[in-house]
Amino acid sequence: MTSEIYGRRVYAESGSIGPAGPDWFDIWPTENGTPWVRAQRTPGGYRIRYEGRADFVVDVDSRSIAYDPVECPDAMLRHFLLDQVVPMMLSVDHVVLHASSVVLNGGFTAFVGPGGAGKSTIALALGRAGFAIGSDDGLLIETEPDSRRPGRPWLATPAYPSLRVWQDSAALAATAASNADEPPSAKRQFRDGVSFFTEPLPFVRLYVLDPEPSASTRFEPLSLREAVMTLVEQSYRLALDDRSSLARQLDVLSGIARDVPAWRLSSPRRLDAWRDLAAAVAAHAAGTASEVA
Repeated sequence: MTSEIYGRRVYAESGSIGPAGPDWFDIWPTENGTPWVRAQRTPGGYRIRYEGRADFVVDVDSRSIAYDPVECPDAMLRHFLLDQVVPMMLSVDHVVLHASSVVLNGGFTAFVGPGGAGKSTIALALGRAGFAIGSDDGLLIETEPDSRRPGRPWLATPAYPSLRVWQDSAALAATAASNADEPPSAKRQFRDGVSFFTEPLPFVRLYVLDPEPSASTRFEPLSLREAVMTLVEQSYRLALDDRSSLARQLDVLSGIARDVPAWRLSSPRRLDAWRDLAAAVAAHAAGTASEVA
């Protein structure tokens, strides 16, 4: 399988990938601390294991992935591969944010926050308001090669054109989900009814979503320290065993935090107010709104 994702061609195929070595480190443990996603070094990159589900061996230089599913339905395997393994692989050499993104004012605005904060929902709301969506789950950031863009030194490339939201937020969509026959517990996926833009654009703004509801829509600027900490928390990282790689990533994230304005966004978090939220975000991004909408 060949996929175009984050503006790069990635190769993946199923097959036997041989026995694993003994040395693992945790990527994402479960809430009770038991292993869930682990990794270990290989000659060409890393082996990533989803406990009881699948192993993936990634070759960083060739951007190729071999996978060996154990008990992993096709939809789950695709989600692991495209939404987690690929950004982890790319994170060895790049910054990849766990973020949704929307085109506002000629560049990508990113939305980050903890699980359930509404990253995909706010992207869908802005998509329904007529703005192009980048993607709902990943945004690769790199330096802008065109020095003729003063003040916009970072370039953002979304993952791929798709949007997944939980069942309640799916009510915002204008069309039926492409996986409407899935169980209610599954996220609903949309590609129609909104427009997507997946070419690179300047990375111009970051919003950190407050998971707690507020009485009104509010925008609070983040300090440099808060912005750096947020970017670290919301970045994919695979090379956790490589201190020099982690140090380089921190330097890049600090540069992004210095150059890209970041705001904490609080809102009532009501689905019936999506038009007001989309309008408030669009106005704030354009510089035409106060910090309380």
